[in-house]
Amino acid sequence: MSFPPPHVIDRVVGSGVVRRLEWHESTGSTNADVSAAAAAAEPAGLVIGTDLQTAGRGRRGRSWTESAGRGLALSVLLRPSLPPSRWPLLPLVAGLAVHDAAASVVGTDRIGLKWPNDLLLDDIKTSGILVEALNDAVVIGMGINIDWRGVDRPADLRATSLAEATDADVDRAAVLVELLEALGRWVDLAETDPEAIVPAYVSRCATLGTDVVVYGPSTVTGRAVGLTHEGHLRVRRDDGTEVVVSAGDVEHLRPST
Repeated sequence: MSFPPPHVIDRVVGSGVVRRLEWHESTGSTNADVSAAAAAAEPAGLVIGTDLQTAGRGRRGRSWTESAGRGLALSVLLRPSLPPSRWPLLPLVAGLAVHDAAASVVGTDRIGLKWPNDLLLDDIKTSGILVEALNDAVVIGMGINIDWRGVDRPADLRATSLAEATDADVDRAAVLVELLEALGRWVDLAETDPEAIVPAYVSRCATLGTDVVVYGPSTVTGRAVGLTHEGHLRVRRDDGTEVVVSAGDVEHLRPST
């Protein structure tokens, strides 16, 4: 059976953030595909997904191609009514949607969001997010590892999947529905009540209360103590000074307390 099955397409298209859903056996990057469509004046609501992404972007320039059909990789085109000054909330929105989708399989106790763009399952990465702004459009790319049982991976890639965590088969189509419906709910909330997004994210964030190193234009080390109104990370250094980080790659130095 082709993926996603017709009943899934019928359920998600025309509701929430989905106007049109394309699914490909393989592509280089769904974010690149949706960005090209956005540049060609594609309306909001395009979703492009793939069974096999061959040129996806990971942490610190890492690339790796997993086996086809073992995960979800998709990108969504938004043209937000939010003013651009509030667009930094959209990575948090995507994280909340991924959290909801994973929770539908494993519950909430074992998962947490690592600021700004990962979902941790038993403190191991199981999902990633890449949000890109393009003039009047935003592309939200999301990937969830569904079933990596028996899949070889690079030694330095510390990641897991929903099926590994549950030791059971996971319905990939059901997770896709949960993800897109959750994204629609959180986007709607961001546009109607943006002040609600940061508190919702904070309640699910595994980074806060943790000693971290943030790799970006400069390296910042300290305790993650909160998020700003815009969703940026507040880090308190050992000397007591506080740094606000708007983007970067976060490494947890020890578990949250």
